[in-house]
Amino acid sequence: MSARSSWWRFTSEAAPRGARGGGTAEMVVGAAVSLAALLAGLALLSGLARLGAGTAEAAERDVGARWALGRMAREASRAGIGVCPGGEADCPDEAVELLETGVLAIRGDLDRDDPERAAAPESLLAGRFPRVDTANDEVVVYAVRPPGPAASVSFMADMDGTARAALADGTPVAKRDGVVEEIDAGPAALDGRASRGTLYRISFVDDARLFGTSRFRVAEPLLDGVEAFRVEAFDAAGRAVGPCGGADDAASRACRAAVRRLRLSLTVSADHAAARTLSAEVALPRAGDR
Repeated sequence: MSARSSWWRFTSEAAPRGARGGGTAEMVVGAAVSLAALLAGLALLSGLARLGAGTAEAAERDVGARWALGRMAREASRAGIGVCPGGEADCPDEAVELLETGVLAIRGDLDRDDPERAAAPESLLAGRFPRVDTANDEVVVYAVRPPGPAASVSFMADMDGTARAALADGTPVAKRDGVVEEIDAGPAALDGRASRGTLYRISFVDDARLFGTSRFRVAEPLLDGVEAFRVEAFDAAGRAVGPCGGADDAASRACRAAVRRLRLSLTVSADHAAARTLSAEVALPRAGDR
């Protein structure tokens, strides 16, 4: 091989006579078939990727919804515990303080199992009644807020008073006087419908200085991507109850007092998964277990 020769060689030989040659038309057809197969493969891979993403999102969504339902169900199962422990006929506290199609407010001794937390500030709240077992932070509202504007939801409950006591750190708390006030729970969808809204757990602080301000309530987000939150209530015979609202009149109170069982439902969505509805049922404690 000469010095000018290369170590590789490209050769082009004519096809023998009678052989099936690779004409231009056949080459174009072959290329088109190959391209179509490639595109089909890419589409399949893309579909599988979307399916995988949708499956993962659906699983994550379901886990979040089940956790939120479990949190609400655990607390709602304590509704009525420690409410009016003295049994006074004129005690205004209720197990269910507000009942709408898409909003629920309950009251119960949520920290009963923790002796230290159960005593403060409850031991300081006795005023009109000799014993109080539920503080403001044990009045809890569950509601969904849509991404856009929404009207505020309110209900009537005894959560303030003119007489004061002080915690060890000097924080003033209001002694219960048996007089109900209008409690603003903030914006929420009364019918529970929201387009990718957020489910909130709303509680209230015991600092009496904050009553009547936006800082009186604490809104804790539980779940995003909520299309609907539905509250269904039933009496002891299984008949549907409500909605009852949150007014303090006799008819509204009787309506809420009839509730013995709740069904809480969440319809949730994800970007690559169809909407799904999950539910939890809760039995409220019987009067003798409170």
